[in-house]
Amino acid sequence: MFNKLIATSALVLTMAAANFYLPQNAIAQRSNTTVPTRQILAKIKNKTQIPIFIPSSIPSSDRFYFNTQATRNSYVVFFDYTPNCQGTTACNMGAIDAEKGGQFITPMQGTTRTFKHIQLAGRTRGIFHNGCGAYCTASVEWQNQGVLYRVSIKNGREAETVQIANSAIQAGRR
Repeated sequence: MFNKLIATSALVLTMAAANFYLPQNAIAQRSNTTVPTRQILAKIKNKTQIPIFIPSSIPSSDRFYFNTQATRNSYVVFFDYTPNCQGTTACNMGAIDAEKGGQFITPMQGTTRTFKHIQLAGRTRGIFHNGCGAYCTASVEWQNQGVLYRVSIKNGREAETVQIANSAIQAGRR
């Protein structure tokens, strides 16, 4: 009985230590931030003529401000840490953007770390790219009706960018 109690206590302590020492990114992946789609759509729907795909959630426990820009043939929704960041490097986590007639990214010598074709939700074919310069950016791109869609996350991982892209695709045209 005593040996069983010690073994159980050791297991509980090991599990607690494992959770305590998880990297911050691993903890953030455990929860999602709901994207305020109604507010975002109210800001861009009348400004752009392209189909709008916005994720329902993003994998992060952080609080974000969702800043937008839109033109007739494009839009961008920034995931920012501050209210008026507008994608500036220090205060930006990422974005989802779309551009009519946009072209897929190509590998760049010296900056591309990963470049591969991937399968997204709804049998949508996409590209995952991770490139590094001043900081690394993970991105997933796909096309729909002649529009290039892109999810980008500063210092992100493939699983995070794919999750956001799949959320946007599964939510459908808004």
